[in-house]
Amino acid sequence: MALVVGACTGLLLGLVGGGGSILTVPALIYLLEQRVGPATTISLAVVGLNAAFGGFQKYRRQHDSIRLDYALALALLGLVGTQAGNWLNKTLPDHVTLGGFALLMIVVAILMLRPPKFKAGVAGELASVRTRWLRVGIIGVGLGFLTGLFGVGGGFLIVPALVLLLDFPMRFATGTSLVVIALNSLSALAGRWPLTGFDGGLALTLIATGLAGTWVGSKFADRIPEKTLRKVFAWMVIALGFYIGWQALH
Repeated sequence: MALVVGACTGLLLGLVGGGGSILTVPALIYLLEQRVGPATTISLAVVGLNAAFGGFQKYRRQHDSIRLDYALALALLGLVGTQAGNWLNKTLPDHVTLGGFALLMIVVAILMLRPPKFKAGVAGELASVRTRWLRVGIIGVGLGFLTGLFGVGGGFLIVPALVLLLDFPMRFATGTSLVVIALNSLSALAGRWPLTGFDGGLALTLIATGLAGTWVGSKFADRIPEKTLRKVFAWMVIALGFYIGWQALH
């Protein structure tokens, strides 16, 4: 089961630049019988390293598909939010954390189903430079907070934020998100030291199979139409969100 979970996590990261942690967290809890705290910690390690590998693969194939300036800015601002999220993760009851996670997934997926209202090359016309970087600051801190709180890399948030708020084409959003996921996840993981309840053997299994899945996913990502990627990604998130919400209530 761990082999299957790891491979699917990597495949999602390679295809859409995020979403691996959406699968990893519930799989660790419901299929591999981990508690919420250790599950979110293992997820950070798995998704962070898989995203780093996926970002490297993406950059090697298409140097212009990653905006490193935005990625570094979002990750550095996220350092503040991750520590606050880590603290709240240790404070809230498990069912409250899972309920919030499910609600967040559904809201973001619905936003992704809304067709983006921009045209390529007009991002500079939609907002001033100051307003644009203010958005980057808000997104960075907010994503960092949610990464620390829910133990996710934030790809399912970073991709729609880049597309809907910063007017990134999907091709740039998926590549850039991988860098942010890696930096946010590993910084949140460092902030949880010592890693209570961390199963190193399980984490290594998920990482190894996840890297293989990421490699396969990255090979097919550019062959699938952008609209199809966005819709499949969104409906997958909605389905998992309702399932996790139902489990949290019961």
